[in-house]
Amino acid sequence: MKLSNFEQYYEKSSKVPFKKREMVSYTFGGLGDSILSGIVSTFFMIFATAVLKISPITVGTILLITKFVDAFCDPIVGVLMDNTRTKFGKLRPYILFGGLFWAAMTALLFINPSFGSESLKIAYVVVIYTLWGIGFALFDVPYWSMSAIMTTDSDKRNSIVSLTRTATTVGALVVSLTGGILVSYFADKPYSGQGYSYVGWIFSFLAAISFVILFLVSNERVKPQTEKITFKSMINILKVNKPLQAYIISQFLQVLTMVTQALTSYYAIYNLGSISLMSFIMIPIMIGFLSTPFLVPKLLKKIEITKLFLYSSVASLIVGAIYFSIGYENLIFVFVISIFSGLFMSMNMTLSTLYLVDSIDYAEWKTGYRAEGLMFATQSLTAKIMSALSSFITGVVLTIVGFNTNATIQASSTLQGIFFIFVLGAGISALLGSIPLLMCKYKGKERLRILDEVKKRREEAADKSRIIS
Repeated sequence: MKLSNFEQYYEKSSKVPFKKREMVSYTFGGLGDSILSGIVSTFFMIFATAVLKISPITVGTILLITKFVDAFCDPIVGVLMDNTRTKFGKLRPYILFGGLFWAAMTALLFINPSFGSESLKIAYVVVIYTLWGIGFALFDVPYWSMSAIMTTDSDKRNSIVSLTRTATTVGALVVSLTGGILVSYFADKPYSGQGYSYVGWIFSFLAAISFVILFLVSNERVKPQTEKITFKSMINILKVNKPLQAYIISQFLQVLTMVTQALTSYYAIYNLGSISLMSFIMIPIMIGFLSTPFLVPKLLKKIEITKLFLYSSVASLIVGAIYFSIGYENLIFVFVISIFSGLFMSMNMTLSTLYLVDSIDYAEWKTGYRAEGLMFATQSLTAKIMSALSSFITGVVLTIVGFNTNATIQASSTLQGIFFIFVLGAGISALLGSIPLLMCKYKGKERLRILDEVKKRREEAADKSRIIS
């Protein structure tokens, strides 16, 4: 029986051992992902308020509405992915073309259209940001789905997700680390948008390169089922997947973590005194993040994932409380405490992603369908809704604490409010987010039993396939 181009691809890729260069290319893709999302989460709010002169509450409302609209793209992309059959696999085409489109929209998002009317500026932001969200879905959903089909070895997968989650976060930190300096450098250049436009163009180009490399080097090894997934089966997968439901609830409870990221530039500019000091904040946070891929795989061999998440959350809250009680006047203290802030924040992000990947195995055990696209579309959908809520909450927080868009120096109460959320938001969110994960029964011995059963089913299916062919 002659195999189709799609089947030939998996027949060939399944025999190719997982290589370090694939890990490198996947990491590069993650850096590109985080660069684009990071530059928007870090700089777009302040670009819109300081350059476009749109009020914080208006910007927050715009992002809330557009992201909710964009969020519906994620399930659509997930369905398309799970039903895509090409000679390049089912995910890699989206990574290439979706990634390039996303990079282009990011560059356009940081252009100052110089409209005299605020209504026209708002319309421009709404249109481009909506397209940006579509591009985000077209790349981000297949990107994280790749982590579940590059290998079936759980130890390797833990290492892949740990390293890549760290890499994606480091990418966002690199934006924060160098972005403030570059904004200052390009501030006086023509068409600079006070420096933000040049930064948007540079990072968009670098991200596009990383997407091309990922497409060329990566391989998909876990072949999806032959039959395409129906809408009814997708609903059933979501309905019975308890770990996925626990993950979604956990993520929503961690929304303040995203608010802290949005407040980073405000904290650097108004609390510390200069946007260039973002690098001073981000260097120690990056050090903490870089420790995660070495610590998490080792800790997971001794501590169950949900318990480790709880311990990390408590530690994050303690670090934040110490930070807030001492203050930010001593920059040496700020540097040291930020290392621990970055470490525990990174651990929670990594463990959340690993828990989501585990939910794919649970879905396969429960229904026979892995549906990576649907699972990670749900992740992207959740992330977009959270991002929309965090943008709106950020605008509300800035309004409540009395942020003045026309003032170069903010009131002391405003500075205190920004500082409180910046240092304690992540810990509070993570502790709340640990509750649904601990309540879910998919953990410990039960999880190991399910994974072992899934592995046996795959081996039996592979033996039958060889006999038929």
